[in-house]
Amino acid sequence: MVLFSPTIEIAIGLLIGIALMKYSGYMKHISRELGYIASAAPFLLVAAVLPTVTQTFSGSGAVQAIGWINMIFVIIAFILVLIGAITMAITIFSKLKP
Repeated sequence: MVLFSPTIEIAIGLLIGIALMKYSGYMKHISRELGYIASAAPFLLVAAVLPTVTQTFSGSGAVQAIGWINMIFVIIAFILVLIGAITMAITIFSKLKP
C-alpha cells in the first residue's frame, strides 16, 4: 500500500540518505556532491504537491501548464541527482588506493 506519491517517497529517501551520510566517514570529502543531491529534494517535493494543485483548477489551460511545470521540476531534480551521483562516484573512486 502506497502512503504517499512516489515522488515524495523519493525526496524523503534522498533526505534520509543525506542525513545518514553524516555518520559515515565520507561526509567531509563529498559535501559539495551532496549539495547537488540535497538541492534536488525541494524540486521533487514541489513536483509531488503540484498534482494536488491541479485538482483545484478546472480550466484545461491551467491543468496543462501545471503538468508541464511538474515535468520540468522532475527533470531538473533528476539532472541534479545524476550530477551529484556521478561526481560523488568520481570523488570516492579517485581516493581509493590499490
